[in-house]
Amino acid sequence: MEKTEKPSINNFEISEKDLKRFNWGALLTGWIWGIFNKTWIAVIQLPLSYIPKIGWAFGLICAILFGIKGNSWAYKNKKFENIEDFHKYQKKFIYAGIILFIITFFASWISFKSSMLMKMGNPETAFCIVQLATIIVISVFCFSIIYLANAKKHIKIILKSTVLLIAFLFGTLPTLNWLGLRALQQNAYDDAAIIYSTMAKLSFSPVNKSKYYNLTAACYIEKKDVNNIIKYFEKAENADKTILNPESGMLTDLYIIKGDTQKVAQRDDKYKLYALNSDWNAVIKEITPRIKKPQNGIAIDGEIYADGNLYLARAIAYRNLGKTKDAESDLEKALKVSASEADYINNAYNNYKTYFKDYYKQIKTALEVK
Repeated sequence: MEKTEKPSINNFEISEKDLKRFNWGALLTGWIWGIFNKTWIAVIQLPLSYIPKIGWAFGLICAILFGIKGNSWAYKNKKFENIEDFHKYQKKFIYAGIILFIITFFASWISFKSSMLMKMGNPETAFCIVQLATIIVISVFCFSIIYLANAKKHIKIILKSTVLLIAFLFGTLPTLNWLGLRALQQNAYDDAAIIYSTMAKLSFSPVNKSKYYNLTAACYIEKKDVNNIIKYFEKAENADKTILNPESGMLTDLYIIKGDTQKVAQRDDKYKLYALNSDWNAVIKEITPRIKKPQNGIAIDGEIYADGNLYLARAIAYRNLGKTKDAESDLEKALKVSASEADYINNAYNNYKTYFKDYYKQIKTALEVK
């Protein structure tokens, strides 16, 4: 039985020469050309290209095949107004393919450049460059797709405006991050603080908001500006309440220094206030429930241990109350949890009488708080 060829959905005639003409747009854009020309078989190029070691060969074979059969497939599968419309639309993919090739080359060069910066010990700069390059590549890719789409003019304007807005918002952050790093390198802490607080406001992610507010506070630590340190540590905590903020402990210390006992009493680590006032029984009463049911513990040999600082604080309290065995037991657990900080813990334990008060005295001196 003779195989019948699928008829075209178009009403205009096209010459055999045009059908056999090589389609460079189909070769350059591959599966993207297939989607826009309703030639769904072309999509097979995408998974084939990711086959380890030989994927590139399959991708190349598909691209050449699309170039040879492109005009014939497009004529049969996609509706066009006339022959001029057909040729004009196929030519679009040549321009889009050249642009996509350029941004692929650009992305590869950026990847190489960032790896060199990483080796030179500049990971922050490398990360910023990669972020900016990613925004550029994605934006150009989106514009290419919009250019190829047969959407109405006002739809294309809306799509382009959306891409520009997204590129601006997400491209601003890595740019500001790079400027913040430069400001820190030049010890311009006021400038860095403004940059990082701006980044926090622009960030959609609570995690990023918390991170940038913490960086803002760090800038004010260098300026010994206690009020702004507290302000931005508080903003960091409020930005993301789902994670344990690593600066929470220092924020409690600052409340103690400022004499804000009400805020200290509201916090999980208010045991520090009791310890500062040598109320060792209150320290034990506050810490013990948190040790029994740790919210942020560490698993060792199948057993969940609380934060090492909690064991250390209770060991100091027990020691001050003359309960040596309990103190030694807690110290052993603190050492087990914080093995890397064993020397620090032993030093703190041996100087338990002055540990807390000296600690706050050092902070007050460092920040020049009267």
